[in-house]
Amino acid sequence: MGKKRDTSSYKRQKKYIRPSPFFLIVCEGEVTEADYFKAFPYYSKLGAASDRGYYYSYGAVYIVPGAGQHENVVTKANKVWVKLNKKYGTISPDEVWCVFDCDGDPEGLNRAVQAARAKKFNAIYSVQCFELWFLLHFQMVTGTISKTEYDKRISEYLGICYTHGTKGMYSRLKERQNFAIQAARKLWAQKVQMGEPQGDPITNVFLLVEALNNAYEGLRNRQSNT
Repeated sequence: MGKKRDTSSYKRQKKYIRPSPFFLIVCEGEVTEADYFKAFPYYSKLGAASDRGYYYSYGAVYIVPGAGQHENVVTKANKVWVKLNKKYGTISPDEVWCVFDCDGDPEGLNRAVQAARAKKFNAIYSVQCFELWFLLHFQMVTGTISKTEYDKRISEYLGICYTHGTKGMYSRLKERQNFAIQAARKLWAQKVQMGEPQGDPITNVFLLVEALNNAYEGLRNRQSNT
């Protein structure tokens, strides 16, 4: 009787592909920003999931919280980017997103933004704080207000006791996200026209939000066409 044929070579092999686009998001804060971005479908529903027979060789979104303030974020982002490039070899600088707040230090913020741009990383920042992005889901903000006032207004709109670090904000705000994008874009244009691209208040968080949304929509379209 002949030897039993080894059929292992006939089994379908997983085909690993690079997630595209990829996001390396490095944040100043430990909780608020990281919790928010982890709730986006491109992160929460993708992971290492398959794309109709293909499997991602690594997660599509890599989030680093608690990187420190301002230029420390850029330093941390560069270290992680170098490490991931050694491991995967396919990550470009424009896939790196540094997320800053002003934290009452406009000069420090400016240095950080310039450092990020020098490395061709995306500089995402809010003046005074990330809560500006949350508040823009409900109202246009054109004048300077305190951080405590941000918390107070967000609490009133949502009917909760909001403080920095409150989790679950993505789901609470999702239905009003388009309003926030339009408000933030309008505010950004106004500030740039005034020659105050880092004036209080301003945020370009909407750029990262749109990029994450577009990435997930692109994935869904690819899946529906296969």
